[in-house]
Amino acid sequence: MHAKAAPQTPELDPARREGDTVGVLAGDALRFAASFLNSIESDAAEARRTLAEEAKVCRKMAEAVAQAPLRNSSRVLTPTDLGGRFFTLTERMWPNAEVAGYLLGHVAELMQALPAADGALKNRLLRDAQQLRRVQRLLKIAPNAQLGPRLNELMPLLQKLELPVLGEKPFPPMLIDGVTADPVFHVAAQDAYRMVVGRELDDLPPMAGAVWSGKLALAWPQTRNEGWPLTPVDAARLANAVRCPREPWSRSPGMPGDWTDLKPEAAAEVLRLIGAHHRVGSARAPFPLAGFCDRVRTLALRCHGGVMLIETQGRVSGGATGIASFVLTENKVLAVDGTSAWIHELNEAVGPHLQDEGARLDYIRLFMNCVRHDGERFQPTESFEDLADRAADAALLRDLCTGHARAIEPAGFDAEGRWLFLLVVCHRQGFFATGLALAPDGFVEMIDDTLLADGVPVLSERMDGFFVILEPKEAIS
Repeated sequence: MHAKAAPQTPELDPARREGDTVGVLAGDALRFAASFLNSIESDAAEARRTLAEEAKVCRKMAEAVAQAPLRNSSRVLTPTDLGGRFFTLTERMWPNAEVAGYLLGHVAELMQALPAADGALKNRLLRDAQQLRRVQRLLKIAPNAQLGPRLNELMPLLQKLELPVLGEKPFPPMLIDGVTADPVFHVAAQDAYRMVVGRELDDLPPMAGAVWSGKLALAWPQTRNEGWPLTPVDAARLANAVRCPREPWSRSPGMPGDWTDLKPEAAAEVLRLIGAHHRVGSARAPFPLAGFCDRVRTLALRCHGGVMLIETQGRVSGGATGIASFVLTENKVLAVDGTSAWIHELNEAVGPHLQDEGARLDYIRLFMNCVRHDGERFQPTESFEDLADRAADAALLRDLCTGHARAIEPAGFDAEGRWLFLLVVCHRQGFFATGLALAPDGFVEMIDDTLLADGVPVLSERMDGFFVILEPKEAIS
């Protein structure tokens, strides 16, 4: 089996389908899956027959899951409709959403594994597989939900919720009474139960309702209280700091883009949010206070749907000025700590949005500038200005950049369907001609590097906690 073409992909991004139900989105995804199955070419008659049968099942289930995601699928399919690969000949009843999720996962696996005519088509199949898996996850987490702000708000709770099992006993009241008495929790629990089960929590028998409330109550503190709010005194200290910053920005932003320098009121609000989620030391001091932060600037990341990248300026012990970076999503405040863990968590939370070339270039710049090795980045060098604030000898550095700097250049696809890029990076005191491969899931691999120049006169960087610090000139080796 192989793919020579692929059907046109419908709009499956939940963020662009606000107002639709998860079932309607899944129906569209299954119809697309059926069209894809029909487009696969095979020389084997048995394989063609199997693909046609699977496409037929996808279309039948598309209508069923759109209308009633939680209804018994035996009203639509027979136990042998998938050749025994999912159903059994028992009397167990499978909800439409569960069968639809299985079908979407099965087709996504085919898309990922299927040989394609060229790298561009393989890339398309990988991106389509990602979209099907995103819908599959929604079906698993909230099959009866409507897409929109309330689902987004409750998603962290739903993701941490462990569904009750048959016969499970309620938790001891002392463990959950403090949570269940909170009226905000009560409303959230009602909405969450409706999204998962499609019924009213208050209509459950008392013991079953207690089990469900207990499960939700255990998940609630993990999401509701991840941020530890600042005291009024701490909030006032931050407000005073951003009104009277000690010095101008000491460095250019860590990656190019249309940055906004926040005014004091907005800056204080961002620092309060960071401080609620990131505390340091044995006293658990809010990071912006412990780091004497007093400036904030922001950049909307095209590669993550407008999620905000934050830079704040502060000082470390000894008085050195540093820049710390964070990413703010709807539900998380991620510290850009030099590892790759934060960007993988960001990709999991909001997904990389790599549909257009500008977003892909944005992603490459974000990854290369913010994921570090021993505190040093592989900094894309597109012009002298990218390195100007690190210059130990500005005239010599400018000459070297004139000879070696280049804009990041897209270079097509490889056989695995990854986007390829050619660029020059500065790592430590060297310029390297570099080749990168970017997969649709956001994984970046360096596939080539050639030393162009050694002894480049730039200051080294190091990490001090979350802060990036420039080493003094004499530290260059």
